[in-house]
Amino acid sequence: MMAAQIAENTHQWRYRLDTSLRVSQRMRRTLLGTVPVHSPLYKLHPLTRFVTLLFLGVLPMFIDWPEINIMILVAIFIYLSWSRVDLSGLKIYLPLTITVAIFMFAISIGFPGYKPDYVGFPFMGLQLFFQPLFFTLASYWRLIAMLFGTIQYFSTNRERDTLVAIRTLHVPFVISYFFSLSLRAAGMFMEDMRIIREAERARGLDETALTLADRAKLYAMYLIPLFTLAIRRTDEITNALVARGYTLSGKLENGNQRSDYILSKYPFRLLDRALILGMLCTFVLVVILRVGFGYWSMDTDPLRIYLLAMLLGGGQ
Repeated sequence: MMAAQIAENTHQWRYRLDTSLRVSQRMRRTLLGTVPVHSPLYKLHPLTRFVTLLFLGVLPMFIDWPEINIMILVAIFIYLSWSRVDLSGLKIYLPLTITVAIFMFAISIGFPGYKPDYVGFPFMGLQLFFQPLFFTLASYWRLIAMLFGTIQYFSTNRERDTLVAIRTLHVPFVISYFFSLSLRAAGMFMEDMRIIREAERARGLDETALTLADRAKLYAMYLIPLFTLAIRRTDEITNALVARGYTLSGKLENGNQRSDYILSKYPFRLLDRALILGMLCTFVLVVILRVGFGYWSMDTDPLRIYLLAMLLGGGQ
């Protein structure tokens, strides 16, 4: 009977292992998730995907209209859906978005400041002011759009893709080396953190039974093995680079430039040029119109003008 149980456990273990291998072959791990290997996203050059970080992650900074930033946020989710990213994995950011909203609006309601042109109105026994509330609303959606504009990039790209994008720009080797080590260190840090937590759970740790203070102590204790692993990997990476003859200049010992083999694996197509040019031109146009002519400022927002007119009874 014991032999039959062992055989059954072995069969289940092999089945889970085979399933895990098949899933890993179909999916490609990114810094913040996984993307199918055959995602249409990978038809684009890594540099094109890198420019989306600038376009979607920085563009909301120059736009105060919340309705436009909400549209950018919707475009980000459509882009992630087109890339076949599992959108349910983004629910881990929901507590962050709610916490930020509560904090920002609590500050706006509790400490609104005062100016003679502030329009006040009562709400549930509180005296609220329209201008600071709308400023908080606009700032919140701008922040969320910038946040998810960054998340979309690190959810759909590996550190290797970022490295290829940087090398395509022909930046000095020491800069690309710094960025590649930083991104890979971040990925390894998250993986080490996951392994340590799973090891503690396998030893019977129940995090749900811990108090807030105990959880803080637990996370502080994680720093010891994480820093130990980071220092060990730093030494290993240094030895590997020395063994392969790398220098900070990126040149060989005879002074010749080292060939970049990895770039030959990523063709740069006409579609990539058109998309990059379109995003960069749009970005520059928005910056010029905002900085030079005041477009998309909060005072010119149609939604703000409409709501303020309603509060004043149409007498603005």
